[in-house]
Amino acid sequence: MNAQEVLKRYAAGERDFSNADLHGMNFAEAKLRGIVLRGANLEKANFGWANLESADLQGANLKGANLHAAHLNKANLQNADLSDAKLKTCGLSEANLENASLRGAVLVGAKLQGANLKNANLSKTHLDGADFTDALTEGADVTFTETTNTVGLVIPEALKSRKRVDAGKKE
Repeated sequence: MNAQEVLKRYAAGERDFSNADLHGMNFAEAKLRGIVLRGANLEKANFGWANLESADLQGANLKGANLHAAHLNKANLQNADLSDAKLKTCGLSEANLENASLRGAVLVGAKLQGANLKNANLSKTHLDGADFTDALTEGADVTFTETTNTVGLVIPEALKSRKRVDAGKKE
């Protein structure tokens, strides 16, 4: 299956593409609201500026994927692997990222208001300017994470000398 076939089938009303192998495919600017890609291989796929609002990506492999400026608000990314993914200025408000791996991901300027990041791996991520207002971050691993001008994220003392970064001001 290729990207054009997925887009054609989606346009015809099909939504479930669970476990599909779409490695490296180009979905830039695609409108795929509510698509189901559970367990799909989306490694290095391009979803830049795509609309994936309310998408089901539970357990999907998104390693190294380009999600720059994508709309993933209310998406289910539970247990997904987003290691080294590019999520700069991505909309992830109210997304479920519980137990997701974002190790080494770039989330500069990302909007994560109200997102569920419980037990997520955020180690070595770049979170500069990201907005975590009302996000659930209990148990999240933020080891060696860059957090300049991050809003609403509390870094545990054991990791970063109990530094709260809020509205661009370090307390």
